[in-house]
Amino acid sequence: MIDYIKRGVELILRIEWESKLAKHVDEYFCKVNVWRECDLFPEELRGLVRDGAVGESIKVNYQAGKLLPFNKEKVFECKAWQFSPPDKLKHIKLRKGRFYPLGYFRGIPGIYAGNPYPGRILAIENNGDFILDANHPLSYYDLKFEAKILNIFEKTSELGGRCKDHMEIFLLGPGMQARYYNEPTDFGIDEREAFLREDESPDTIFYAEPRLIGHIDRVCHENLVRFYAQNLPKSGRILDLMSSYESHLPSGEYEIWGLGINEIELRENLQLNERIVKDLNAEPSLPFKDEFFDAIVCDLSIEYVIKPLELLKEVKRVLKKGGKFFFSFSNRYFPSKVIRSWIDMHEFERMGFVLELLTRTEGLGNLKTYSLRGYTRPIDDKWSIACNLSDPLYVVYGERVS
Repeated sequence: MIDYIKRGVELILRIEWESKLAKHVDEYFCKVNVWRECDLFPEELRGLVRDGAVGESIKVNYQAGKLLPFNKEKVFECKAWQFSPPDKLKHIKLRKGRFYPLGYFRGIPGIYAGNPYPGRILAIENNGDFILDANHPLSYYDLKFEAKILNIFEKTSELGGRCKDHMEIFLLGPGMQARYYNEPTDFGIDEREAFLREDESPDTIFYAEPRLIGHIDRVCHENLVRFYAQNLPKSGRILDLMSSYESHLPSGEYEIWGLGINEIELRENLQLNERIVKDLNAEPSLPFKDEFFDAIVCDLSIEYVIKPLELLKEVKRVLKKGGKFFFSFSNRYFPSKVIRSWIDMHEFERMGFVLELLTRTEGLGNLKTYSLRGYTRPIDDKWSIACNLSDPLYVVYGERVS
């Protein structure tokens, strides 16, 4: 007989869904206190959480609006004055298709100050009036849901404590990477201000001192390596674009070229076969012949690129037809060097931003996004006391189609 009071379950939650622009997979790892939290899951999942064994899973297909209902009464016609972000964020302006915390809006029934859930701007009038959609962004999509048990553990006795609604945490974010009815999201890509930075001095100055460290924690690194092992070709020539001390590539029959800005970091990266030092923000051309690479990865760096459209044209040029490209990132960055627009985006919106850039590059297609969150940060990580969660992983990828 199962002792539910002592039962703990490690789950991986997964949704697959498809927008007009891309295919999407979002995953979330969670440790479930069965006694406290089982009833917070949808009814069709509770049997697995209560009684399932390691390796067991359940798959459920939800039609649009079933898991996350759509309510037309949560679409509001608003006056310009009703958008009221905090004083330190007054520089933020409304943009069509973008998301903002509902707590930034006032005078709307059922919405309270400090509400962190996202609302989307569907339209903006010339006088500043706007339409706000407070429905969940996934309420428009059919969802393929899966939950799988990775491990079962015995909980220690406890007094007090609190419940976590793991489904709510998991679903806060997914959907924000998609357009609204395939209309381009206004990320300000055509505006110079979107790509300004706090520190506009040459990047060669900021990156002159080598940083011989990883820029994501070890768990996130391992998750990215695993993702590439599943999605990269098993052999071939790979460009590690904007490379540094650590690559995130799996072992394989690869010839790996690293292009980065710091010579010492590249020299210390033992995965690289060839090394090229170049500042792509100063000059975004790639010193390779056409159709040279089987795959291109750009890890933890797209948020620093000030001329991304020019760089993407070069990515397409040096990538073989059918070759794959990948842009990965987390929620860590150098504040003084990241582009201004990146800071004001939700983490999931950043995938949408990269998708919008890719749609402007003819010949890049079969677009996909992937996210993975919820793992525990290694206990020996220096940031583990401040944050016990591992760095989240986001990837936007596709292939050269023409």
